[in-house]
Amino acid sequence: MSNISGPDTKQIQYDRQLRLWGDHGQKALEAGRVCLIGANALSTEILKALVLPGLGSFTIIDHQLVTLEDCGSNFFVHPSMIDQPRARVTCELLKQLNPDVHGTYVDKPSIDDLLKQNTFDFAQFNVVITANLPLNTLVTLSTHLWSLKIPLLVARAYGFIGTIRLQVVEHYIIEAHPDDTIPDLRLDRPLKSFVNHCNSVDFNSLTREQHLHMPSLIILYKTLQQWQKQTNRIDIPHTRKERDEFKQILEQLSHHSVYDVSDSNKSLENFDEAKRVIPSRLVNTTIPSAINNLFQDRSCLELSNQSHMFWFIINAMKLFTQNEGQGLLPVRGEVPDMITNTSSYVKLVEIYQEQAKKDCETIHNYLIDLLKQHNRFSTMSSNEAATLHELVHTYCKNATFLNVMRTASIKNEDDSLKKLIEQIPLESSSDESESEVSWYIGLRLCDAFYEKFNRYPGEFPLSTNDETNSDQRQLEIDFNDLKQIGRQLLNSDRQQSSIRENILQELCRYGASELHSISAFIGGCCAQEAIKLITHQYTPVDNVLVYNGIRQSANVFKL
Repeated sequence: MSNISGPDTKQIQYDRQLRLWGDHGQKALEAGRVCLIGANALSTEILKALVLPGLGSFTIIDHQLVTLEDCGSNFFVHPSMIDQPRARVTCELLKQLNPDVHGTYVDKPSIDDLLKQNTFDFAQFNVVITANLPLNTLVTLSTHLWSLKIPLLVARAYGFIGTIRLQVVEHYIIEAHPDDTIPDLRLDRPLKSFVNHCNSVDFNSLTREQHLHMPSLIILYKTLQQWQKQTNRIDIPHTRKERDEFKQILEQLSHHSVYDVSDSNKSLENFDEAKRVIPSRLVNTTIPSAINNLFQDRSCLELSNQSHMFWFIINAMKLFTQNEGQGLLPVRGEVPDMITNTSSYVKLVEIYQEQAKKDCETIHNYLIDLLKQHNRFSTMSSNEAATLHELVHTYCKNATFLNVMRTASIKNEDDSLKKLIEQIPLESSSDESESEVSWYIGLRLCDAFYEKFNRYPGEFPLSTNDETNSDQRQLEIDFNDLKQIGRQLLNSDRQQSSIRENILQELCRYGASELHSISAFIGGCCAQEAIKLITHQYTPVDNVLVYNGIRQSANVFKL
């Protein structure tokens, strides 16, 4: 009997997520290091969603002690833990979720003191995440991380509103996993090996079985050859009239002498498939504008010894397109499933994969030359050099979807906010949802309120029944103060009127409360964004997400 090994424990444990980001994505996650500032309900929800899928390690920075208020919103603390360090308590409980994850905490000094002392090494982390951090501290931290080029995710849960803000100097998207993609089959500029294979097929001499199982890709190319011959063209049909002519030829090819008029078993599923996929197969093969932008990016044009490997590979890919690629990107080597027999399909896969392998090898050679030119190759370890070929293969396989993301720094986002405010309609019906930008601006006004009064609007100790009226008066005072702050920060009447009073009233009513349901949703979303940053797979939020728990809607806008 042959030895058939089943999946190991890790494959069983992480089965569903391996389908999303693969073994290499899981390895990147297990090597990932995350720093999370804050040990409140939101932060524990973020870390829970990172620990369970197998994050490598995390560090919690929080100097506060567990309070009764924490017990009301954070499932990771208990009244018996009151007055114990929040960082230690939450760290110990989070590690119990996954023994493979290493967790540490810093409960002294505070994050403000750490930033003043400048002794904590933030450069060791792949991403830093904050949870409900005051704006002054956040700006100082974001400025420091910007200089280190460390991605920062700013998560916030404020009543029924949740936000995520991404700050990153430069993030490289290698595997975007787009929902809808057009296969890289290049019928308009076919591979030589594919043309030779198609030319070896003679429709007139096909048997009935061969005709029934002819791959739709070959059917389309043979049809294209006849259409080009009849119209004296070398391109593909574009107009509706040209497509109709093409379909007529395709219909003619579907009729064959091997079929009898009374043949009840006649089935032309492969030809029906060929007609159905015309829009996604008969397309012009070009270099996407995003890739052309990468080729013209200053980082690509001005390589140095300190350049990221991403730009070296992009430059090598550019050299390929200018030479061997003849203006095209490397072949991805993927052939979509189609109605045919196994041998015919395998032959097509071999043709495209062989060309993809050749293109990958050419780009790899260009990359080695570039690394040597900039004295980078000699400084690489043997392991780094050994993985270059696999890295180039990943880039080539995803060549069409490579991208780089750059966001504005948090320190300089005020101007962008004011421009967005100008786009908010002044008048809207009562049943329309409030602009997510307005909620975000409202939260910034709450931050300004905190800077002035050292508390958020509506945030004061719970009162007895006798003090209810005084609480209501305090809410009114806070609301008026918040409006006054808005008038000062939003210089024009146009900007001030864009933030409707009911938004400010609602934010005052929240009193910076942390609802677990909102924290759980934002925490899960933020964890997914962190995984995208660590694995360089999928496209992160660019660059603000606002969740409205009142209407249960989430939207993204860019600052």
